[in-house]
Amino acid sequence: MKKIKLVLIAFSIGTGQVSFAQFGELRGTVTDSKTGLTIPGATVTYLLNGTPKGTITDEKGAYKIKPLVPGSYDLLFSFVTYKKQEIKSVLVSSEKTTYINVALEPDNDLPEIVINWEPPMIDPGITSSMTIITSEDIENSMNRDVVSRVANTAGVVQTEEGGSINIRGSRDNSTLYVVDGIKMTGPFSVPNSAIEEITVITGGIPAQYGDATGGVVLITTKSYRKRQ
Repeated sequence: MKKIKLVLIAFSIGTGQVSFAQFGELRGTVTDSKTGLTIPGATVTYLLNGTPKGTITDEKGAYKIKPLVPGSYDLLFSFVTYKKQEIKSVLVSSEKTTYINVALEPDNDLPEIVINWEPPMIDPGITSSMTIITSEDIENSMNRDVVSRVANTAGVVQTEEGGSINIRGSRDNSTLYVVDGIKMTGPFSVPNSAIEEITVITGGIPAQYGDATGGVVLITTKSYRKRQ
């Protein structure tokens, strides 16, 4: 009877020892190879039974992976704007911490990103009623002078070809012409090839043009644009 009890106790102890799981862990730090600074948020991945697993580095660039079943692991380190780095056959042992520190190289061969800007249908930056005539519009226009081009703007009336204009029913002398920030008080002429942009303000005139009771015509030349 005593022998049977001893056998049962020995068996239970043996099976109890087998039931204890034994694991190892991986730790390390990810840094920039150029500056030596740590990289928070870097990704560390590995495969477990064919399934990708992993973690990310903390605010100090450190990572910790546990528990890991003892064995060999392939690690992949990655972060945006850095080249990926793979370390193969990292041996993880039971009840042991394996340290793998990695220095990632900056990836300077990133593809160029080109975004073509298009003006929005409703521009929050425009608080006045205005029309912008670009240099391309001017080149494609049949009109030879500034006044005739402005006359094609909504809210602008020209009683006769080549004559003065009236903006929103105001008198012709109520229109203010400004060329490169300088107020024009008499007749003036600007060649088509020299004009970068014409802005016609027909409503909500800014305070700096307060003496204009009709409208404002702002002319920006190409030479002035280059000086800015």
